[in-house]
Amino acid sequence: MKYAVLSFLLISLSVSTLGQISHGGEPYRWNSKDVLSYENYQLPEVDLKTLQEEDAINDKLKSAPYRFGKNIEVDIDIHNNGIWTELENGDGIWRLALNSKEATSLNFVFDSYIVPEGGQVFIYTEDKTQLLGSFTHENTSKNNSLGVGLIFSDKAIIEYYEPANVKGEGYLHINNVTHGYRDILVNVEREEKGAFGNSDDCNINVNCPTEIDIDFQKRSVAVIVVNNNGVCSGAMVNNTLQDGTPFFLTANHCLPGNTGFTQNWIFYFNHETPGCSGNNGPTNQSISGGTLLSNNNESDYALLELNDAPPSSYNVCYSGWDATDSQGSVSSAYGIHHPSGDVKKICFEEDAPYHENIGSFVNQTWFIDQWEEGVTEGGSSGSPLFNQNGLLIGQLAGGLAACDGDVNNGSFDYYGRMGVSWTFGNSPSNAIRFYLDQSGSGTLIVPNSCNTNLPDLNASLGVITGIPAASCELSPFTSSVNVVNLGIETIEEIVLEVNLNGSIETIEWSGNIAPQEDTFVSLGTFNPSNGVNNFTVEIISLNGDEDTDELGNVASRTFEAFDQALEINVIINLDNYPGETTWTITNEFNDVIASGGPYTDDDDPVNEIQCLEDGCYDFTIFDSANDGLCCGFGQGSYSVVDQFGTILASGAEFGSSETTQICAALDTQNTGNSELTLFPNPATDVLKIDAGNEVIDRISLFDISGKLITEKNKVNSPKTFFNINNLPSGLYVVEVVGSNGFTSREKVVVAKEE
Repeated sequence: MKYAVLSFLLISLSVSTLGQISHGGEPYRWNSKDVLSYENYQLPEVDLKTLQEEDAINDKLKSAPYRFGKNIEVDIDIHNNGIWTELENGDGIWRLALNSKEATSLNFVFDSYIVPEGGQVFIYTEDKTQLLGSFTHENTSKNNSLGVGLIFSDKAIIEYYEPANVKGEGYLHINNVTHGYRDILVNVEREEKGAFGNSDDCNINVNCPTEIDIDFQKRSVAVIVVNNNGVCSGAMVNNTLQDGTPFFLTANHCLPGNTGFTQNWIFYFNHETPGCSGNNGPTNQSISGGTLLSNNNESDYALLELNDAPPSSYNVCYSGWDATDSQGSVSSAYGIHHPSGDVKKICFEEDAPYHENIGSFVNQTWFIDQWEEGVTEGGSSGSPLFNQNGLLIGQLAGGLAACDGDVNNGSFDYYGRMGVSWTFGNSPSNAIRFYLDQSGSGTLIVPNSCNTNLPDLNASLGVITGIPAASCELSPFTSSVNVVNLGIETIEEIVLEVNLNGSIETIEWSGNIAPQEDTFVSLGTFNPSNGVNNFTVEIISLNGDEDTDELGNVASRTFEAFDQALEINVIINLDNYPGETTWTITNEFNDVIASGGPYTDDDDPVNEIQCLEDGCYDFTIFDSANDGLCCGFGQGSYSVVDQFGTILASGAEFGSSETTQICAALDTQNTGNSELTLFPNPATDVLKIDAGNEVIDRISLFDISGKLITEKNKVNSPKTFFNINNLPSGLYVVEVVGSNGFTSREKVVVAKEE
């Protein structure tokens, strides 16, 4: 690292910048001919021939992101590279230039991005024709990284400004720089061909005249720079709450090996030509980073939540969708995408797409025999397929459709189905419904939503809190509901109707919920009934008027509560293959009363609560690969523990399954002052009975149905032993009658060793 000292006069930062969400300003002495020193960091040359040979094969398959650059590993930070300049007032400026010979673009990731308040980061070209930034502490992501957008040059200058009052608090590190080698054309050529791509001639610009209105749909679609050196497509998607959560749908095969790298993706919106002709569009409306929420390979989908919602100036829409998955309801379809990372294009299928098996996608795809107009290419992966109603029904998974000169080659494409993404998985990590329908409404069709067409007065109900998944006693619960303002007007009054098992209460709330904000409204305390409980909340009015859009006005929860039940916990430490593990609890009639699994890596460890009434049950754990939980493929184990901490079943090494009888016994019924003790419990051969200060007269033992099994009279002692050696395993009731008239009953479990 080099260091220099310079006096200066601080200038105001006022010039707007381009690119992903940034915070304005200009680098120091931006408009001056005098420039600060910087270190030139020369990147190694790339083997262009080998890259082109690989691309010639991969581009045809659409099974991976369209590659435009070569990732080069580096180790650059502000302590060991670049030049620091200390200004007269103690502020510091660090500068470094990245150089890569014959690169058409450069982009990189700060894998460590720590910028204190007041600090600013800029990236720009040497001729100052392109400027990204400023990036500040507000750009910090969840993993302290920041992906930087494309600089269309072979040289990128990085400048970090650090105020004196936070000196030494910032840290920047770069571990990867991408050398762009195709489809990122500079200067005049770029203006002619387009900033990102150079798709083939039979593609159709999205703003060419169409017979249908696609304005909402096209505004949801974005091109993504993935893994620093590739391109995919995708779309913003709406949810049943219509609350503006920035959910983004693309293809699972666009994900890197380390899914945390999605924090470094760049999402470019509105990269399209203003009319039917032309090859270039804006690249100054982008978002940096997103969190992977849910994905699976069965329908090749990946759902992310962007780090920032697109600002209103982007004019973005959220695609509506149809998860009914009905072949008969789809008569035609169209796709909107960024082939080869080019400006936004559109393709039309005038016939009905249908369900089809493609390779490993067994009956999971919408199949397009042949596009009537337009095609897709590499870079289109993850782009949405819309039905004739303009609702998203899938995302591009693969295919061989392409241009043959300036015409369609007549080949096919296939899309992962939204209906499969909705129903296939059983956890938030692999089923999209857990995020797009967080309230559990069961809604399968949701309309498009745009920032520009919000209703005046509209709210949606979200999560209901305070309700247990299951309650093993009839305890009161206190609940609240999340209310989101989706309209333009501020909400100051809400009337809600709460329905618990047919008993209705009206809740009146007053406060202030600004547009696009939310709050929790307290609903009060409620008493559940024994058995299944249905709890529903409905919006009746907002500010004294009806909600202008009733979608999302009802939220409901169903749960079980029991008058008297034993709480047990099923605890499983999963092995390396959690999808092989399931379990059941069956009663004496072999009816399954509880079950769980299969699981995913995100479920480890499992801890599920179940409520059991008096009785004995069989707990069975299964492994579909016949190798148990331990020890060939991981160190898994399981246990079943009751609310008193007693281990009822446990194990680790077994084959295809293992069954253990477990018995649930609740508390006692006593009259008088006796403190009756039974030991041990569970018992095998002999039961010790201690009535404290009471003298026992008679002991009776009943089975769980109330039938008398055996009896012992004239005990005439506060303590005695009771022989249960001949009893089979099960749950019994011991009744003790004292000479002073007291009666006490205790449940006891007889557990014979097998």
